Amino acid sequence: MMKKIGWVVLIIIGVLIIYFHELIGYGIAQGKGQFHVLRNAHPIEEVLNNPTVADSVKQRLLVVNEIRNFAFDSLGLTPTKNYTTYFDQHGKEILWVVTACAPYKFEPKEWSFPIIGSFTYKGYFDVDKATQLATQLKEEGFDVEMSPVSGWSTLGWFKDPVLSNMLEGSVGSMSNTLIHELTHGTVFVPDSMTFNENLASFIGRKGAFKFLEFKYGNRSQEAKDYAIILSDSEKFTKFMVHSANLLDSIYQTIEAYSLEEKEEYKVAFMASFKQNIDTVNFNNTERFKRLFNGLEMNNAGFISFLNYRERQNELDVQLKEEFNSDLSKFIAHWKTRYPN
Repeated sequence: MMKKIGWVVLIIIGVLIIYFHELIGYGIAQGKGQFHVLRNAHPIEEVLNNPTVADSVKQRLLVVNEIRNFAFDSLGLTPTKNYTTYFDQHGKEILWVVTACAPYKFEPKEWSFPIIGSFTYKGYFDVDKATQLATQLKEEGFDVEMSPVSGWSTLGWFKDPVLSNMLEGSVGSMSNTLIHELTHGTVFVPDSMTFNENLASFIGRKGAFKFLEFKYGNRSQEAKDYAIILSDSEKFTKFMVHSANLLDSIYQTIEAYSLEEKEEYKVAFMASFKQNIDTVNFNNTERFKRLFNGLEMNNAGFISFLNYRERQNELDVQLKEEFNSDLSKFIAHWKTRYPN
């Protein structure tokens, strides 16, 4: 009897492996990429004592420690060992994300994973595999966007290292990225990727400004400069969300049209969309003009943006009205409701 049960179990396992072979293969490849990063990451204290490491890198890593302490002690994010190690990318990108969407409606392609749920993007440590997927999706008729990412969170499964490209840019930008990723380790809503990313983006931006005020003073040039960046970012977000809503309404209106007619409407909208950026009153107009130069926007590009920024205004209203703009109380609310 036990022998028969054993054979049944083996058959079931075999069937599951066959059925989920693609997912299993993907998981193994991602595990290898993640392991490579973890294996070659070094404790920050060790890096600080290494005479061959540039002083500029050491200074930034000291700021990383300040950001972590501020995030845990002042903002109330869950303390972890994340960002206590450092991985040198040697100027190379190491992770790419592929996003896909139907060509004439905002219907993103989703990939489902055990435990963590569905995502409207798929990441690869291997650029060739990412390119292969992007090419395949384009051939299937999807709008596709493929881009490298500056950081990611393993949601507490591993000790996430500081990546060398996280240290680039301003202290405000670095703080934003780190607090964003630390938020993922604090709050996680199952199968709600867009909300998780929007919440992390919101807390990252607000938290970075709080850190600059804490480190340099609320009247410091650093805080003032970052406030201008945040103001422009909010204007850009409103412009993008409004444009996406407008395009979505166009798609619904022309749903019964021919493919040729749909393409004409889409091309015309994308052209006017790039021109309309001039109507936004940015503090740093040239920065956004450079951003749009050569940009080939499609539905996947909009989806990629909305994944992180669609609900920023909603969260801002909640922060002000329900928590009197107290970011730590706001974080405590979501931390209690959906702890990671």
